[in-house]
Amino acid sequence: MSATSKDIKPESPASPTRYAELASTLVKDIVEGRRVVGSLLPTEHELAEQHGVSRHTVRASLRMLQDLGYISRKKAVGTIVESANPNAAYTQSFGSAEDLVRVAATEVRAIEGVRNITLDRATARRLEAPIGSEWVLLSGTRVDVRKGSTPVAQADIYIDASLAGLTDTIRKHPQILVSALIERERGVAIAEIRQVISAVLIDTALAALLDTPPGSAGLRLIRHYKDAAGKILEITDTVYPADRVSVAFQLKRSRMSP
Repeated sequence: MSATSKDIKPESPASPTRYAELASTLVKDIVEGRRVVGSLLPTEHELAEQHGVSRHTVRASLRMLQDLGYISRKKAVGTIVESANPNAAYTQSFGSAEDLVRVAATEVRAIEGVRNITLDRATARRLEAPIGSEWVLLSGTRVDVRKGSTPVAQADIYIDASLAGLTDTIRKHPQILVSALIERERGVAIAEIRQVISAVLIDTALAALLDTPPGSAGLRLIRHYKDAAGKILEITDTVYPADRVSVAFQLKRSRMSP
C-alpha cells in the first residue's frame, strides 16, 4: 500500500491521525533541540519523503504546529522554528465579557494516585461531563515550589481514556501543563478552555492535607480543555482554600447601535 493511501485510510477515534503523528514527531524534534529555534524546517516535499507521507499530510501537520506556536510560515522564506516552548494565551468569552483567570506559575503537580474511571451520574453532573464517559484520573495536590513541598490545593486531573498512554509523561513532567503535554505528544491543539468557579467548604480531611481550618471557605475551579471539534480532552477539578487563589474578571462594554 502506498504512503498516500495510508493517509486517507479511516482511523479509529482512539488513535492519533497520520498528520497528528507527524506533528508530534516534529514537535519532539523542536523540543529536544534537533530543530533549533530560528532554523528552517525542510520543505514540504522533503518532509513528505523523509516520513513517507503525502504533502497533504505534511501541510496538515505544519498547520497544527503553527496553531500551537512552534513554527511560522513565510512566503519566499519557508517554515521557521519560532519556539521550543510556546506560551498559548486563552480568552474565555461569554458574549461581550472576558474572564481572565491567573494561576501562579510556581505551582506544580504532585500526583499520588492513578486509576481508570467511568463517570457515574453524580460525578458527571459535578464535572459537567457525559455520564458513562471513560477517563484516567490522576489525583494529588498542587505544590508551591517556593515553599518546598507545601500543598496549596487538592487537584483531580481527568484525561480522556484515549490519552492513557500519556500517564507516565505527565508524571515525569509535573511542571508542564497537562494540556501542553497533550498538544506536544499528540499534536492536538487545545482550542478552548471553559472554567466554572464555585464556593465550597473545606472538609476535615482536606483541611488537614492543606493545613487550613476545617469548615473554612474554599474555591473549586473546574476546567474543560477542548479540541477544535469541541471534544473534552482534559478536565481539572481543583480546590483551593479561599486565601490561596484569586480570580479576576475584566468586563468590556459591547458596541451599542445608535
